[in-house]
Amino acid sequence: MTTRIALRTVAAVDSVRRLGIDIVEVHRERDGGATVVAVVSARDRALLAARGWFAEEVPRPPLVAAMEARRAALGSAAFAVYRDFDDPARGVAAYLRAFAASRANVVVDSVGASVEGRPILAVKVGPSGDGSTRPNVLFLATYHAREWAATEMALRLVRFLADSLAARPGGAALLASRDVWIIPVVNPDGYQYTFTTTRLWRKNRSRNPGGSFGVDLNRNHAGFFAFDDAGSSPAPSSETYRGPAAESEPEARAVAAFHRAHPPIVGVSYHTYTGAVLYPWGHAFGIVTGDQPIFAALAGTAALPAVRDSLPADVLRAYTPGPGWLLYPTNGDYDGWAYHEFRTLAFTTELTAGCCIGGAYYGFEFPDDEALLERVFRDNLPFALSAIEAAGDPVHATGASGVSAYDAAFEAVWPRVVVTAPAAAGGLTLDIATGAGVPRSVPLAADTLGVGRYLHRLVSADPGLAGAQAVRVSRLGLAVEVLGREGGEWAGSPWVGMEVVFDSLVEGSLAYYGDHTMLTSPDIAVAGRRGLRLFFWTRHQGSIYDQSLAGVVEASTDRGATWTEVWRIVGAATQWYPVAVPLTVAEGASTVRVRFVAEGMPWYLDALAVGAADTRLFDASAASQGNPLGVSANPVRVAPIVFTWPVGQGAARVQVFSFYGTLVADEPLPADPGLYRWDLTTRAGEPVANGAYIVVVTRGDGVRYRRRFFVLRSGS
Repeated sequence: MTTRIALRTVAAVDSVRRLGIDIVEVHRERDGGATVVAVVSARDRALLAARGWFAEEVPRPPLVAAMEARRAALGSAAFAVYRDFDDPARGVAAYLRAFAASRANVVVDSVGASVEGRPILAVKVGPSGDGSTRPNVLFLATYHAREWAATEMALRLVRFLADSLAARPGGAALLASRDVWIIPVVNPDGYQYTFTTTRLWRKNRSRNPGGSFGVDLNRNHAGFFAFDDAGSSPAPSSETYRGPAAESEPEARAVAAFHRAHPPIVGVSYHTYTGAVLYPWGHAFGIVTGDQPIFAALAGTAALPAVRDSLPADVLRAYTPGPGWLLYPTNGDYDGWAYHEFRTLAFTTELTAGCCIGGAYYGFEFPDDEALLERVFRDNLPFALSAIEAAGDPVHATGASGVSAYDAAFEAVWPRVVVTAPAAAGGLTLDIATGAGVPRSVPLAADTLGVGRYLHRLVSADPGLAGAQAVRVSRLGLAVEVLGREGGEWAGSPWVGMEVVFDSLVEGSLAYYGDHTMLTSPDIAVAGRRGLRLFFWTRHQGSIYDQSLAGVVEASTDRGATWTEVWRIVGAATQWYPVAVPLTVAEGASTVRVRFVAEGMPWYLDALAVGAADTRLFDASAASQGNPLGVSANPVRVAPIVFTWPVGQGAARVQVFSFYGTLVADEPLPADPGLYRWDLTTRAGEPVANGAYIVVVTRGDGVRYRRRFFVLRSGS
C-alpha cells in the first residue's frame, strides 16, 4: 500500500528509514517538517503506529485501481500492454525469443539465472559477434520488480533499435559501429511475483534469515557495498536490504559477469519513478567524478535537461539531471559500482514523475495504457540514442539537449582551486597572481574519487588563494581573473541580502543562508572581457520530488532592470560542493550583476566569485616584482581589496591614507600574517570615496612597504 506519513522534522526521515520502511519520496515542508511517501505493509503500519506516526493511504487514479483489481483476478491475462515473465504465449521470455527468431539483427542469450532458476536474458541488437573495435553500450531495467514501466521502456528500445533506427539519417551506421545490449529484466523472480502475488514487491526472492524474503539487487553490487546504513540497509526486512555480502545474489553476479565479458563504455539502468537522470557519485553527498563534464553533457543541466516529460498531467516538465545524491544516498547500486570498477559512464533514469492522473498519484503503478507508455518511451529515446552515440567519443559528446562535454575547465577558484583536466595530462601546476611580485606556483593533486576514465579532477588548497586575483594552468591553456568576489567573512560587503550564519567549512567559519530571500551582488565591470563564469560553493536542503523548492541563479546586464535565469538547483546536498556557471553577456554590456534567489529551499552559499578567462595580471605581477607589497586589484572596483607582503616577525600595522594624507584605515595586526583584507570603509565604517590612496605596511622588524592604488567603485 502506498501511503503518506507526516513528520514534524526532516531529521525524523532517517528514523523512519531505519525501521526498514520503503520510503520513495521525501517532501520538505516550509514549516521545517517533512512528508514522506512510502510503500508499507501491515507490519510497517504497526511499527509506525507504535512510534506515533500515522500512515495515510494515497488515493490511486481510477484506471490504476481498476488495473490492480484486474491483476488480482486475472493475473497477466488482465493486461493489454504489460506482460509477465513466464507466460508461454506473451511473457517477456517468450516474446524476446520470438522477436529474435524473426530478425537477423537480434540475438537473445542468457547471462545467468535467478534465485528461482529463471534466465536473465540479454538482447543484442546490431552486428553479430563481439567487435573488438566496437564500443559496448548496455541498457538494463527492472532491478526492482514493481517497476513495470521500466521493463516496457527496455522492450520498446529493443524494437526501435531493431526495426526503426536504420530508417533515421545515420542510424544504420551508428548501430553497425556499436555493440548494443539490453537486459530488460534483471530481477525476473521478483517481477513475476508482482503479477501473481504482490503488485508492489521490490526485491528479488532470496530467503533471508528470520523468514523474510528478498535482497535489493540495486544495493548488492560491490561498488561501495555497505558504505553506510543510510544508502542501504543491513536489516533483511528492509526494502533496501543489501544482502549478506557484495554480489551474494545470482542476479547481481550475472550483471557483473556480463560487464567483465563486455565492458560497457556507457550503461543506462531504467527505473521508476522520480523523473530524473542520475549518475555517479551517489554514495555520499557533495562528491563528483572527474568525468562530470561528460555526465552533465549527456544528462543535461537543470536549465537544459536531456529528457522532457510530455505526459499531459505530470507535475514535472523535464527529468532532473545530477549526481545520485541529489535524490538520496545509495550504495551498492549499479551506477556507483559500474563506474568505480569499470569506469562505465553509468546512468540511472527514473521514468515519469509518479504524479498525477486525474489529480491522483500513480507512483509505481503506471497505467496499462499504450499511448501513455509510448509517450514515456518517446520522451526517453533521444537520451538513449545520445548514449549510444557518445560511446564512440565521450570526451567530445553532445547530449540530447545540446550540452557539450569539455576536457578542461576551472570548477572553483577559491578557497580551493578545482580543475577538470584530461586524464592523460599528468601532473599539473597552478600559477597564482596576487599582485605581490612574481606569481607563485603550487602543484595540483588528483582528487581520489575524481580520477575518471577520461578526465581527472585536480585540487589545490593554498593560503594565498583568498587573495589571488588570477589563477592559471598554463599547460591546459586555462586562466581566470577574478573580477569580483564575496565571502561570508567580509564585513562591509556591497553584496546584500541573506543572513550570515556560522555554518561553513569552505571559506572561514561564516556563510550566507536563506530560504525565502536572495543575495545580490553589486555591478561588476565586465566590458570587453571574455569567458565569464560565476563560481560558488553551496549546500542545500531541497527535494527532487518538490521542485517548487529551488535555488535560482539569475544575471542582469542592465543594472538590475531585468534578470535572466542562468542556473537552477534542486534536490538535497548536506555537504559543500562547487558550482561553475557560464555567464553569457550581450555584446556591449559593461557590467553584470548576479543574484541567488532561494525559493523556499534552505540554501547555503560561500566563496562566490565572477571571473573572466582573459587576464594579463601575470605579466603585470612579473613587471611589478620590485615592490613586494601586492594589491589584489588596481584599480579596485569591488570590496574587499587584499594587501600581501613578505611576512615578518612579531606584529604588523596596516594604514591607508588618502592621496591628500588623511588617515582612512588603521589596523594593528598582533601576529604578522602577510595578508590583510580591507573592506573599503573608513574607521567610522563609512564607504570610502573613489580616488587615489596609499597603503603603508609596517612590519614588527621596522621594514616598511608603500604602494599607491585607486578605488573606482561602480555607481559611486
